[in-house]
Amino acid sequence: MENNEFEYKKSYTGIFGLNYFVQGIYTSIFTMVIPVYLLTTYGEIDQAALAFMLSIILFPGAIKIIYGILTDKVKVKNLGRRKPWIIIPDFIAGIIWIMIAFMIPQTFDAAVRLFTLAGIIISFGIFISDTALDGFIMDICPKNQLGRTQGFCWGLRAIGIIAGGPVILLFLVFLPIQAIFISLGIMMMSFPIFSLLIKDIEVPKAEGLGKTLKIIFKKAENWKMFIYSFFMQIVGGVVYTFLSLYILIKAGYINPKGATLASLDISLYEPQALVTLFISLGIIIGAILGGIVADKISRRTAVFFSMGLNTVSLLLLLVPSPLPVLIFFACLVGIASGWIFSAFTAVAGEYAKQYPKFTSTYFSICVSFINFGTLLGMVLTGIMFNTLSGTTSDTLMIYGTIFIFMIILESVALIPFLMLDREQYEYKLGKDEIIKV
Repeated sequence: MENNEFEYKKSYTGIFGLNYFVQGIYTSIFTMVIPVYLLTTYGEIDQAALAFMLSIILFPGAIKIIYGILTDKVKVKNLGRRKPWIIIPDFIAGIIWIMIAFMIPQTFDAAVRLFTLAGIIISFGIFISDTALDGFIMDICPKNQLGRTQGFCWGLRAIGIIAGGPVILLFLVFLPIQAIFISLGIMMMSFPIFSLLIKDIEVPKAEGLGKTLKIIFKKAENWKMFIYSFFMQIVGGVVYTFLSLYILIKAGYINPKGATLASLDISLYEPQALVTLFISLGIIIGAILGGIVADKISRRTAVFFSMGLNTVSLLLLLVPSPLPVLIFFACLVGIASGWIFSAFTAVAGEYAKQYPKFTSTYFSICVSFINFGTLLGMVLTGIMFNTLSGTTSDTLMIYGTIFIFMIILESVALIPFLMLDREQYEYKLGKDEIIKV
């Protein structure tokens, strides 16, 4: 079907959102459920070891450009270039989740090895599927709906984070974790099949990849976009993984011993679920509001507000406060996080649409830089935990230093963003440049 004859249906957004929902569950399983499971099952965890484990699991996201090229260039007859890469990798990842359910080890070290190895394989599947989904949305979604569509999908992803975090943590009070892994595996194997209901837009045969990549990487404007991407979400992994632990420490549920955490209450599922619930609700609100502001007002306004809110909310967490107030501040961090990403996808999506044959490749380059930034953030967090714990046992000092350092790093993203040509990401300004190759 040609682009000018294509009708974008609301149901397509729902199908995309359903797949992002499963991705959200995956995210919270590794960043929320598994850390608490390790802590409650084996008695204590090393925060530095946890950070490094997660950095390894996140590595497949750093090479998303390969998946972008794959989903742009390789297609299956009658299925197109997106659907096979949405369905097959998620199916394999689903099988791995089911296998994990029958391989839970008895020792902490063995559990870390299992989750690390399985996590890498699952992450490859998730990131390939995610790349294809991103490309599919940019192929068929009109520009004036792009921010809201991505915001809605990011919101569904946050609902998945709630389902995979707080809800699962509550279920774990009376259900074995094996049942959770099997259920997630079944969902990952079945939900992507709904993408078969979405019609494709036909594009010219994808030739000239080498020439296109040279144009992309030689263009200074694109490097501004990539550097903005790198710093934009550098605190994302830290927020998802350590924010709730910080609040539980401040509330007295966890006893910090330097870089090691020891549980004072063997059942942390309920308080962890409550904290994560409000963070995730914030992400949903922020993602939806960010998409609306990006489409209805401007992309720039959406970016500025999200970055400012993120800085303020992280600083507020360092103010001595009772648990309800800390949870409210955490919700603000969630709003900022969701808003930041929906604003970013609206901007990056406009740039990707300049390369209609390689929208997925371009966007995956941006996301690769995001994941490099997230990876760096996790590694730096691990290093800082080890370093600071050797000099002080003050939790506020350790986390305060880390939060402030991450705020500074993320704020750097405003420099390349302000250098971008506004006419290339604000569709209302009327500039519609297509790069022909």
